[in-house]
Amino acid sequence: STQSTWGTAGLYDFGPVGCAIKANVLQHWRNWFVLTDNMVEVDTTCVTPGDVFVTSGHVERFTDVMCKDLKTGECFRLDKLVEEECDKRLHDKKLNLTEQQRKELRELAEKVGDYKLPELKDVMKSINMKSPAGNDLSEPFDFNLMFKTAIGPEGTAVGYLRPELAQGIILNFKRMLEFHQGKMPFAGACIGTAFRNEIAPRAGLLRVREFTLAEIEHFVNPRDKSHSKFDSIRSVELNLLSRERQAAFQGAARRKIGEAVDDGTVNNQTLGYFMARVSMFLESCGVKYLRFRQHRANEMAHYACDCWDAECMTSYGWVECVGIADRSCYDLTVHAKRTGVDMMVYQTYDQPKEVEVLERKTDKGLINKTFTKDGAAVLKQIADVSDEAALALEGALAAAGTAPLKLADGREVQLTRAMLSVANVRKKENGYSYLPSVVEPSFGIGRICYAIMEQSYWMRTDDEGQKRAVFSLCPTIAPYKVAILPLSASEGYRPIITDLKTQLCVQGITQKVDDSAATVGKRYARVDEVGVPFCITLDPETHNDRAGTIRERDSCRQIRVPLAEIVQVLTALSNRTMTFEEALTKYPEHGNVAAKAVGKDAVATKVATKEAAGSRADKWPAEVRAELEENIAAQGDKVRLMKGAKATKEEIAEAVAALQALKAKLTDGPPEE
Repeated sequence: STQSTWGTAGLYDFGPVGCAIKANVLQHWRNWFVLTDNMVEVDTTCVTPGDVFVTSGHVERFTDVMCKDLKTGECFRLDKLVEEECDKRLHDKKLNLTEQQRKELRELAEKVGDYKLPELKDVMKSINMKSPAGNDLSEPFDFNLMFKTAIGPEGTAVGYLRPELAQGIILNFKRMLEFHQGKMPFAGACIGTAFRNEIAPRAGLLRVREFTLAEIEHFVNPRDKSHSKFDSIRSVELNLLSRERQAAFQGAARRKIGEAVDDGTVNNQTLGYFMARVSMFLESCGVKYLRFRQHRANEMAHYACDCWDAECMTSYGWVECVGIADRSCYDLTVHAKRTGVDMMVYQTYDQPKEVEVLERKTDKGLINKTFTKDGAAVLKQIADVSDEAALALEGALAAAGTAPLKLADGREVQLTRAMLSVANVRKKENGYSYLPSVVEPSFGIGRICYAIMEQSYWMRTDDEGQKRAVFSLCPTIAPYKVAILPLSASEGYRPIITDLKTQLCVQGITQKVDDSAATVGKRYARVDEVGVPFCITLDPETHNDRAGTIRERDSCRQIRVPLAEIVQVLTALSNRTMTFEEALTKYPEHGNVAAKAVGKDAVATKVATKEAAGSRADKWPAEVRAELEENIAAQGDKVRLMKGAKATKEEIAEAVAALQALKAKLTDGPPEE
């Protein structure tokens, strides 16, 4: 980070481990979305001509409300400052707030992020807002978050560093459609760096000025937003926090996405399909605590049909990691209007249809002769006016023989009867033209990486009683899949290590060798704290039996596998085509490490077992009891995370109640016959 050297916040570098995790997340994203759904991937430029963002509305509206400390000059994002002030007052016991006052502060903290400049001005005055240092604040004002630059040495062409990837994908729509052989619907995808000049960068990777996005723009017929694969995910369950539940200050409800689309909670099948796929993707990356929050009416852009955020629980509270929005046809409409490029798509009917249309007959020769260089503008305006306006022109022409027509630049011309006639006619049509709607899932890769790492972090006690950090990263995301640990630095292990590395590289399995003089326990701890899921241990017996041990990170259990098969087994484990439990049934378990392991799951199991002493817990079938104990451990983790985050008392109480119910179920045993 440049902050440590130059004092500039919001800019972070990824080291070797972080870079590997990020690269694995991106590769997994490509496989999960681009490959599976046959998307068209493009790579667009970071520097974008200013006219693009003028057209899209970013220059006018891509802003946050800012204010300054009048004494120190420090800048603040006003909505975040209000949130912090509300939280400060809620926790200040000296204020002796009434329940009504506490309720108002909670509601303000919940809604202030949606407020625009006028509402924030009123809030600032109503709560007598001061800076954190207690100084007066300036009048709030809109601050544009885009980085502005000049393109070319003359400095006359204005450009911006892109704050999102969507515009680059949308501008390439016609080329992508041609590449996709003109078939609709289809999706364009892009991975790249985006830039936002954040007022107050904070919270590590959660709010930065330069970050990686992965975006999808799915182009679909606005008349038919069904999805061909929707039935394959219809039964996927999501935690949905609809706008109605938010208004009632209720938590998320667990629902099947098919039911949510059917009853209109989620606007359409395409939006629902991507919500389910996003959930499955995040869970496959290792995210455990996830919900989908629907944008309230005052949060959504005027052109949007429906928007949902995939939010992950962190120690900072619920954090948006993916936004899934139905942007309708707004972007294609404004860019087509500004550039004159035809963005329409032609849809052929199964059978020709006879339809009634409003036909506008023009005498192009007469119009061009009369208006000369303005002839094209007149013809375009006649074609562009609404049906109501066209009928009004016809009425005027029929009554007076002439009619005024206002051009796009504001000038007015007079049409004559000979130039234009308008009438309803019936004709056969083979199809129709439409401007596609866009459904956009946008992934903040840095935020996803942060959520994965925080939710996978835990501590365990080693044989010497020392606390050791562990990242339970899944093999897909882990920076290295395998660590090779010879018990000594003897040259006799070198040929074996070289051969293993070669075979693992051929299979695409990343590996790390640690042949230092540290004890094997300390070397296990080293690789555990960077999330390596499997270790190969080479010991003196390896030279005799031509076998090594594979250690699984979370359970610390080990199996003895012949060297001839060890790469094959590790490939299956890393690709998740074999579980370690399945491997335990095929190969002998090595040593008594499993009995010594004291980790998150082991501690949870011991606690649950202790509570079950003298109870009916042993009456449960072994597999049911194991599942209950696993659920208790997971729910305990959730409670711990929520207590460290800005979760409401109601959400924490609900999570604690669920934990207690699981414990009670375990100790009560199965229902008696």
